[in-house]
Parts: sequence; structure tokens; C-alpha cells
Amino acid sequence: MPEMYDALVVGAGPGGATTAAFLARAGRRVLLVDKETFPRDKVCGDALSGKTADVLRRLGLVDAVRSGAAISSWGIVFSGPYGAQVSIPFGTYDPAKDEPGFVMARLPFDDLVFNAAKDAGAEVWEDAQVTGLLRDDTGRVTGATVKRNGETADVHAKIVVGADGAYSVVAKDLGFEQLDERHYCGGLRAYYEGVTGFEDHGFIELHFVSEAIPGYFWIFPMANGGANVGIGMLSQDIKKKDIKLKPLLDFCIDHPRFKDRFTNATRVGKVQGWGLPLGSKGRPLSGDGWLLVGDAGSLIDPFSGEGIGNAMISGEMAANWIGKALDADDFSPSFFKGYDADVLAYLGTEFRLSRMMQQLGRWKWLLNFVIDRASKSKTVAAAISAMFADENERAKFANPLFYLKLAFAK
Repeated sequence: MPEMYDALVVGAGPGGATTAAFLARAGRRVLLVDKETFPRDKVCGDALSGKTADVLRRLGLVDAVRSGAAISSWGIVFSGPYGAQVSIPFGTYDPAKDEPGFVMARLPFDDLVFNAAKDAGAEVWEDAQVTGLLRDDTGRVTGATVKRNGETADVHAKIVVGADGAYSVVAKDLGFEQLDERHYCGGLRAYYEGVTGFEDHGFIELHFVSEAIPGYFWIFPMANGGANVGIGMLSQDIKKKDIKLKPLLDFCIDHPRFKDRFTNATRVGKVQGWGLPLGSKGRPLSGDGWLLVGDAGSLIDPFSGEGIGNAMISGEMAANWIGKALDADDFSPSFFKGYDADVLAYLGTEFRLSRMMQQLGRWKWLLNFVIDRASKSKTVAAAISAMFADENERAKFANPLFYLKLAFAK
């Protein structure tokens, strides 16, 4: 009989490593494979949301993040297409309290979560490329073929977890469309040193520059005086308008609103791009012998582009449901529908609201109006702050009466 794992996790980024870490801590026999060798970089905005921080606390990794190359993030700066700007804190800054978020480069962050899975007892194969899934006579996924050290091996598992990102081999083998331009975002990222003008306490920045609508330009402060600078836009708009993201990023950096901040800045390394499959288009997250987590499950926030927190949340849920399946000795698709339900219960409303906000972002005057009102009204600023943590607050943005109230808010 071939060797059998409880779970084969394909992809050792934050989603896959989180899945493997929780499974291994529960005493499950798990194999975590990745095509790269860690530490390795991943193109990203590098912001770690409150959702990410919550999972890090359950993994016991917050202190390691604090002591690593990270900064705490206590708020966000918005600017509108006509120049309105507002700084909105995520609650009251208090160094004695847990941080609401962090900014940390993906190379050390991913390595931290990856090593947590190893330390928990997960077996790890690096530089191991999954080339396809294994199936039995009924069509059930029973493992994967892995190329490693110049040899090819069939790895068998009771469940296969696809956590291998936007260009997932697992999702592709399952027959899922890799690129729907209406629900896919293209992004560019560059690292800089010497960018000035940041708010205190690690405020991240999202700027809606008129020429970059319906995308946005970001500037995130990082440890040791660095900055993550980038731009993102829906792929359908990039194609329809024949937009070249690199010149558009350069345009934003040289824009009168930001030019002085980059006067003495130096780019470190090259500009890199990546794709983001957005959660505005649903995808089955489980089936006969398989689960998907993170980007492979198309779980990226349509408005903010957040993927790390959603990957780690879904990874933790996947580990929970795999544990239940092992205990019940039930690996049927109907059993794992509970995993889909849990993920959608947590993220589904958020995705719908984010999709709506993404569409609102096409209206320059409305963006500028909301940001301008927030800059003048503590009530509006507090509502936007709560929006990032409270779905009820976000839902208000779908009600036309909300904008009437904005006009008279104090």
C-alpha cells in the first residue's frame, strides 16, 4: 500500500502554512509542498490586516512579528481624485494595546508562518513542483504527482488542499477558470527608501488619483524607513482602456500631490507585477477529495485587494474541517460543504459589499465627496474607520440615504 498522509497541502504561503500548522498541532500527518525554497519573496502590498493579526495570535506568532522587520499600523489615509484627504485611525492609539494591524515584507513574513508549520511537525518538501492531481476510478482526488530532486513521485492523501495561489495548479486541474477579467486585478509593486510625509503610527495610504480611476495608488510605510509603493486596477479596465500600469505608477509618483515626498527617494530593486483573483466571483471551495484556500479559492477582497488575512482565515477553517472529517472518517463532498459555508459566512457579505464599493469607486465626484466629508466630520471619519471592521457600517454605503446623511453630518 502507498504511504498515506492525512492531508497534502500544496503551496506554503500564508494560507497553506496556516492550514499545515493547525493540522500538525492537532497531531495530524500532513505534508506541505511548495515549488520554491524558503525564504522567498511574494509580490504584495505587505499590509497585514486585523484578520491576519487575529490568526497570528491564535498561532502564537504576534510577538515574532513585532520583533521582526514589521511596523504596527494604527490607521489609514485616503485621498480623493480632486485632492480631498483624510487620516482615519483604527481606534485610539495605545502602545499598551494590541495593534490593529502591521506592515511586514512578505519574504520574512511568509518565512515566519512557514517555519511555524515546520515547528508544529508538518513534513515539508521545498523545491517540489506539483504537476497534477491523482484520482481513483470514481474521480475522487486521492493525491498529487510531485516532481522533486529530478524525480517524480505520487503522493497519496485523504484530502488535498490547494493553497498554491492565483495561478493554482490544483484549481487548474480541477477545471476552474484562471482569469476572468471582470473579477481579476492586476497590480504593480515597488520598494523605495527615503519616502517622506508619513503619518505617525504606521498609517497606510490609499490614494484615488483621477488619472488612475477606477484603480488606486498606495504608499505603505515599512520598517527601517522603507515604503511599499504600488498601483492596482481591474484587468477588464486595463484591457479596455489599454492602460500600461508601469507608466501609470510613475505618473502617480510624479504627481504634484506626491512628488515632493519622492524627491530624495530611491527605488530598491525592480518593479514587479502580479494578478489577484477577486472574491466577487464565487468558486467552489471543496469537492471530492479536495479543498481550496486563499488565492487558489479566489478569496481576495474586491475593494482593498486584501488576500493574506483571507488566506489565513480560510486555512484555519480548512484545518478545522479536515480534522472533523478525519474524526468522522467522512471525506464526502457533502461533508465538506460545511467548510464552504463557514468561509462564506465569514467573508461572503464582505465580498458583496466590497464589490459594491469597487463599483462606487468609478464615480470620482462621489469618492471625493465622501473623503472630503470625512476630513470635516468626526462622525463620518468614525463611520469609515468602523467600516473596516464592522460589516453593518460597510452596508450603509449601499444605501443612497447614507450620502444624504453625510452632507449634514457634524
